[in-house]
Amino acid sequence: MIRIEEIRDLFYGSIDYLAETGMQVGQADNCYWSITGFDSPFANRLAVYNHDPEVLARALEPFYEAHVPHSIKLGGAGLVHASSLIAKGYLNEGTTPVMIYTLDPERDKHELRTGLVAKEIESQEELQLCKEIINDGFKRPTDIAEKYEDPFPEDPSSHRYLLFDDDVPICTTQFIRTGTFISCFATATLSEYQRKGYGEELMRWAIAKHATEGDGVILLHSSVPGQYLYGKIGFEVLEYLQDWQMKTTERMRRFTHSELKLGEFTLRPLHKEDSEWAIPTFNDEAFAQWMGFAFPYEEKDFEATLQRMTRFKSDGYGINWVIERDGAPLAMIACHHTDWKYKRTEIGYGTFAASRGTGVIPTVLRQLIEFLFREYGFERIEVRTDVKNHSSRRAAEKAGFTLEGELRRNFINLGEVTDDAIFSVIPDDLSKGDLTR
Repeated sequence: MIRIEEIRDLFYGSIDYLAETGMQVGQADNCYWSITGFDSPFANRLAVYNHDPEVLARALEPFYEAHVPHSIKLGGAGLVHASSLIAKGYLNEGTTPVMIYTLDPERDKHELRTGLVAKEIESQEELQLCKEIINDGFKRPTDIAEKYEDPFPEDPSSHRYLLFDDDVPICTTQFIRTGTFISCFATATLSEYQRKGYGEELMRWAIAKHATEGDGVILLHSSVPGQYLYGKIGFEVLEYLQDWQMKTTERMRRFTHSELKLGEFTLRPLHKEDSEWAIPTFNDEAFAQWMGFAFPYEEKDFEATLQRMTRFKSDGYGINWVIERDGAPLAMIACHHTDWKYKRTEIGYGTFAASRGTGVIPTVLRQLIEFLFREYGFERIEVRTDVKNHSSRRAAEKAGFTLEGELRRNFINLGEVTDDAIFSVIPDDLSKGDLTR
């Protein structure tokens, strides 16, 4: 009996021929993707069956590089990523089934009802009719749908069918053959003719045709409304997938400058190889007190810090840098609590013991906010610090931030409920010269 992993490979791999049209298609590590680059979630798709967060991150990279809305289907072991997708800003669109049908030439016979004619398409004009039915049936945006350029003749593995009623094209479906395995896609009926049995007529006719041609199994991913139709025909549910969508690219923004040169200072990520100096440096009670680090700070804490920083960057939450001068680490600085929709972020920082009182943070902070306004278009940048952290408050003031007030009992630091002082800077402060103090 064929394994479900093999079925997935066959199903998603059946559209590999579309790579010739310029679409990005592929599969790796139990993930499957197709990217058109068009500005719609239905046009860029990813299916994930792998539990590893690093695999998910790699699978998402081409979608973020293309900067396009997209949809993700989680199944099998991939279901563990639901909370991660929520954190990244994806919206859950419910659950839909993957369904399977075993063909039987003795059972699968069908005569179309009077007045109906079904056929495999034979021209570019008929392919265009199929596209119009799909766009109307699925209510796809016209401006996006018109960008699709389906090749004709199609790949020999593709069999696209049309159903006519008194010469009026009503519905369509596409069967793609891999050996004796059939992947079914793009089954649609014109909206004014839906729920009148046309989809069932065409599917039963196509099933009978492929049964007589020796094909063995049909697989399809059903919509919620389609599940009743396919169940009535005899399809069975193979598995359910969670559907997620990233509908707007606003939530896809990420910090892309892993390294920065700001005057005499270099900002770069914290690396695993830094543990030799970082662990003893972070084992500073004054540093740990305001940074919220464990004290004493151990190897396991360093590993957890690296994982957290990697997750923050990939989720779009923020980015962390080590501040260096001439190769010597002096401090840490980070953007966090970033809201790309409202164009604001918060900066946090901490100076290592040997560098305190040397003006590192105010100098870097002033240059960094200018860079962030210019490169990322933020409208507001904040510093929030414990009201008792006088050195942090002085650094913000020296960098040109304005104290806006205090939030009482706003944070819990190492188990203690604390009050926050809130400082901010906006782009107009640059033009007013408020950052030159």
